[in-house]
Amino acid sequence: MPHVLVAGAGPVGLTTAVLLAEAGMTVEVFEAADTIGRQPKASTFHPPTLDLLHRVGLAEPLIAQGLKAPVHQHRDRERGLVANFDHAHLADDTGFPFRLQAEQHKLCELLLDRLGDRVRFRHRVLGVTQDERGVFACVEGPDGPMVAQGDHLVDAGGASGAVRQALGIGFEGFTYEDRYLVLLTRFPFEDHLPGLENVNYISDPDEYVVLLRAPDAWRVLFPVREEIRDPAVWERMLQSVVPSPTPYEVLHHQLYFVHQRVAERFKQGRVLLIGDAAHVNSPIGGMGMNNGIHDAFALVPALKSGDPAALGSWAEQRRRVALDYVRLITDRNARALGEKDPAQRLESQRELAAVAADPVRARAHLLDSSMLNAVRGQGLLPC
Repeated sequence: MPHVLVAGAGPVGLTTAVLLAEAGMTVEVFEAADTIGRQPKASTFHPPTLDLLHRVGLAEPLIAQGLKAPVHQHRDRERGLVANFDHAHLADDTGFPFRLQAEQHKLCELLLDRLGDRVRFRHRVLGVTQDERGVFACVEGPDGPMVAQGDHLVDAGGASGAVRQALGIGFEGFTYEDRYLVLLTRFPFEDHLPGLENVNYISDPDEYVVLLRAPDAWRVLFPVREEIRDPAVWERMLQSVVPSPTPYEVLHHQLYFVHQRVAERFKQGRVLLIGDAAHVNSPIGGMGMNNGIHDAFALVPALKSGDPAALGSWAEQRRRVALDYVRLITDRNARALGEKDPAQRLESQRELAAVAADPVRARAHLLDSSMLNAVRGQGLLPC
């Protein structure tokens, strides 16, 4: 069985490691940080991701720590409700007809429990070389530099990881003009916006909003054109969503650039790119982490087979999903929320409402937005 090195202990790297270990392979994970990250990053798990995690006994304990969102909602800041998309239309397509709102670190904690001392924290992968004998990772640890040897290295180290850069693999795409500002607050939006769901996309030509409810707080996402770290400006933005006589309490804030980029190849020799190391996209629609987890479930059988052709096929197929599916849908989602032409925005919203009202069209829409079509197209789940 192959000996596999994994760079990065985020949800994608740890999922990969657990699947490798349960397939009987030797695995070592290297992570630069002291522990798993607990910053509020990805928080949406789509139905097919839960179907896949169910196979390894992780869906149910994750669901127990999260918040089910059977409906996701589209609204307009002026006109209010546009459409509700009910995942009940997918009851025959998945064992989990809902989105799950749970911070990614909750999955990481479950995965870490499975891996034990296979994960080495405070070990940063700085580069990689390879030859016919194997792959050699240069690792900086608390006791100094070391070289780890394996049959393959899976780079799950994120968009700015050293492995892809060391290999000279291009990261093609673009960066949006807007950055995203995410504010966490316990303000009860559900008490002030009638019919609000746990996942809400609120369009506006000047300042659209995404409201995502997690078990402990609401995540409020705004597009911004500049760095905004002034709490007074945050207060103005939150007050524009729901006026409150008392100031909002902001529990956490995050400001980040948004990219649409895909690596020019997902495989170079014995090195395999996965998750954000291979593809990054707009978070509107919650597909990034999910797509990385799907990468892992597709990769491990190919690694176990020992067939170089299977790994080449995996790399080509997963790159096509990133380019032709995730990139297109997430970019369309982001642009639709900020559509500035009033007539076009109204026409699009009327069409969205018509789709949601038709069970056949609603199911077809949800098969795409839930990522079931993408996963089925790769043979990861039955049609």
